[in-house]
Amino acid sequence: MNKQEAAAAVRGSGDGAEAGRPSPREIRRRQRIELSREQLLETAEELFARNGYYETSLKDVAEMCEFSVASIYSFFDSKEDLYLAVLMRRGAGQREEMGRLAAEEMPAGERLVAMVRAQIEHRRRYPAWGQLHAQMTKIGGRASGDVPELYRTFYQELVGLLAGVIAEGQHEGTIRPGDPHALARLCSALIDSFTLMDPVISTEPEGIDAEDFLQFVRETFTTA
Repeated sequence: MNKQEAAAAVRGSGDGAEAGRPSPREIRRRQRIELSREQLLETAEELFARNGYYETSLKDVAEMCEFSVASIYSFFDSKEDLYLAVLMRRGAGQREEMGRLAAEEMPAGERLVAMVRAQIEHRRRYPAWGQLHAQMTKIGGRASGDVPELYRTFYQELVGLLAGVIAEGQHEGTIRPGDPHALARLCSALIDSFTLMDPVISTEPEGIDAEDFLQFVRETFTTA
């Protein structure tokens, strides 16, 4: 460490803020804000999953968090904005994992099953989000025009990744013939249906476990 670096370290150890660098007090303030935002998101996720979008009000979220409704507006412009934030914060990790699996060096049929498994595990890790996503995208769920555009794009990207792997598998001869995008939508709908009856997270389990479901996917979509 040279003299300039040492001097900077000494200055940074005090309570004052270095030019262009937040003070410890400002850092603590930002941390409190982030914790409050996370609490709102966690609570809203639980309420939206349990009661649905239309039956959940900002007042419900505020009361459960012991916040005022006005305080929610300091983080989110509207209920729709809060709803989109709830949906997207879990989606990014799933999209990244699906992209990684789609590019793996293994037969396409195995990749497809691995991608389905990854979606099940992600939803089990975040069960309220998993149920919310399944309710959003299932047949008979929210009208397509009522789904936030950004989230519709995210869902289409997931389907597109599945479709790409299915097309590769058809070329290899490891996945059944058919329109790749239609098969990907069908596969995605099956995952949503399983989520709503998954004994690990569902309030209405139907007695089928993940391995049974994965075997069903394997038998339905692959030729092996």
